[in-house]
Amino acid sequence: MLVDKENSVLSLVDDNKEEIIEYLQKLISFKTITPPSNGKAESDDYKGLQDFVHQSLTEMGFTLDMWEIDASKLESFPGSGVISDRDLSNMPVVVGKLKGKGSGKSLILNGHYDVVSPGEVENWKHDPFGGEIDNNKLFGRGACDMKGGIAAMLEALKFIHKAGVKLNGDVTVETVPDEELTSMGTLACCQKGYKADAAIIPEPTDMNMLVAVRGNLNGKITVFGRAGHAETAQPHWKKGGAVNAISKAMKIVQALEELTEEWRREPEKQHKFLDPDIVMPTVIKGGKWRIMYPEKVEIEFNSDFVPSTTNMKEAIEEKIMSVAATDPWMKEHPPKLETSPWLYGAEVDENAQIVKTAMEAAQELNIEPKLVGWGTLTDSIHLMNYAKIPTISIGPNNETIHAADEFVNIDALVDTTKILALAIMRWCGYS
Repeated sequence: MLVDKENSVLSLVDDNKEEIIEYLQKLISFKTITPPSNGKAESDDYKGLQDFVHQSLTEMGFTLDMWEIDASKLESFPGSGVISDRDLSNMPVVVGKLKGKGSGKSLILNGHYDVVSPGEVENWKHDPFGGEIDNNKLFGRGACDMKGGIAAMLEALKFIHKAGVKLNGDVTVETVPDEELTSMGTLACCQKGYKADAAIIPEPTDMNMLVAVRGNLNGKITVFGRAGHAETAQPHWKKGGAVNAISKAMKIVQALEELTEEWRREPEKQHKFLDPDIVMPTVIKGGKWRIMYPEKVEIEFNSDFVPSTTNMKEAIEEKIMSVAATDPWMKEHPPKLETSPWLYGAEVDENAQIVKTAMEAAQELNIEPKLVGWGTLTDSIHLMNYAKIPTISIGPNNETIHAADEFVNIDALVDTTKILALAIMRWCGYS
């Protein structure tokens, strides 16, 4: 049951919806697109957004820490996903800490401010960075993923502050870069020692409770052939004849599909909230000229796996080499497997207290979240695996993540703000 202070905060949210909308519009106006793997920040928008967030937290009495990440100094380990030569300069992290009265549980609120590229802008009906409103929807890149969540958590704190509520437990706010590519922003916070009894990341979950995410590995398989004239009869390859790398690559693609099917049936790959492991070829490059035998094919792939999987690369390598061993050419000229640093999956106990607290907060607002898992990962992986912090996500609609005309439903944005405000007050305690 809601008590007076909680009602006061929720009333402030209802009375100041325009403030939440305007705050999100400001966040969207900063073009904080995640740089490519070999790129770096191209403008000051990343720092501009973080200066804006920094000011908001300062006004609420938070103690601030702001720094740029040196990826080469991050601790690297299996599952960390660290890319040591990644240039994260001019893409700062902001961490704010508000000390409580000392008698409550502590909480981290985490959000990533980087967004994917808007893609072909002509496919948008609305300005990707304009924050335009149409039919109770606020449009823009990052509107739901996840600048909407950042706006909700900061506005929730602001209304708690305006209501004069003094929290008993400490609250730490982390706004971080590079979730869309490496998750090293949150890893940097963990490695710097920021801890709490629980964490909430208001990713767009369609008002459900995210409690499990799959890990990820991507890479490339190079299949070799031998060049030759495509219109000339060729001798056997052992006598110097040409070999079609595309034909050989087809066997490898089929092997990856077989591996995915095998995982669908394996008991250890079954999970209450997640699909089984998968490896999917997504890009194929091969051949130079239509009348020349292709001498090399590159197969790029993406793979996702349940949290218990720790040997994805080995499993893929074992499968492709077993197929290569049945082909005389590939047995002597085996495919080459290369992978990027992998990221582990993560899950929180569905009976954890933070799950119950946030669930009850939502139910007070007549929202009934379902416990769900995602096939893709979030920054929760480092909070849970590295910092050992029980972490959940709950946030607005998610049907337009990474799509043209991404939007957040304004009612869902307001509801997220309310859920977070209640969850913060009830988790940390207040007077």
